[in-house]
Amino acid sequence: MLDHSRATVTIAVGGLALSCINHRKRNRCEVGILRCDRHKPTLDIQRIELDPKTREPLSASLVPHSLNLEEDILIDLDHGDGAGRALCDRGVTTFTRREFDRVDDTGDAEDFRWIPDLEGPEFHNRKLKIRNAFKLKPIILISDGILYTPQKTDEVFARVSLNGEPSPLLLGKLGFGLNADIIYPEGSRIVLANCLESGSPHKRSCAATLPVDGCSRYLITIENICEQPDEVAGTDFRLFYDVLKDPRRKRFDLRRIVETGHCAPEEALLDREDFSLDGSPEICDGVFLSRTQSLTR
Repeated sequence: MLDHSRATVTIAVGGLALSCINHRKRNRCEVGILRCDRHKPTLDIQRIELDPKTREPLSASLVPHSLNLEEDILIDLDHGDGAGRALCDRGVTTFTRREFDRVDDTGDAEDFRWIPDLEGPEFHNRKLKIRNAFKLKPIILISDGILYTPQKTDEVFARVSLNGEPSPLLLGKLGFGLNADIIYPEGSRIVLANCLESGSPHKRSCAATLPVDGCSRYLITIENICEQPDEVAGTDFRLFYDVLKDPRRKRFDLRRIVETGHCAPEEALLDREDFSLDGSPEICDGVFLSRTQSLTR
């Protein structure tokens, strides 16, 4: 697993969200919070005091802020006179280990690939079109760091079609949440700012500045969790198609699957007859878009 002890700030995103890496903007990560009536996004900043010798957490306190969740938010290093700019120019990377197999549950528990890729071979295997981009609000722009999933699900899932073919496909366990660890040097400052035009450096209003002092670290938590359950069958996974469109109009959802052994299940998977479809899971989580360059409008 990753060594998180050196991270100056950890950004933790939970709930319904789309993410991509914008290679045209110095590999920044863009996380779009998907809006719907049952979800209300929140953003909290915690300052965690550390023991100067052991670096173990001693206490935590909330940092007040005035960030507007109706506007995009940039999380960046205060470049000042230019010092530290080279750190941010690296952009984000993803944490992966060579040995990974979702179906066989093989791989590092924090491997980024546990997060489902809607544009990868397990789902659409092509670039998806972004429509109704106004439903992605805010978009979080992360300039630097290493991306990973903080945990994977206990349950095992299958992909099911919402409009005919193809047949259900065994996926395995999925990543639960998207985190980014960032290391900034002592004496620098982390800035969270609303961007009036999706990251334009000339149209932003600073809302929170976090000094890096060597004796504390920060946890920025962004959540977009259901406030109430949906009475319609299925999961919130379907809501991604309020924003995304497949050229072939394919749409998918998730189903829980269970191991059946030697029994003859009613809804066995075609490629794995020892597994059967179960009910709809109560899962509200994010996905990755590997072929999309940007979510910004």
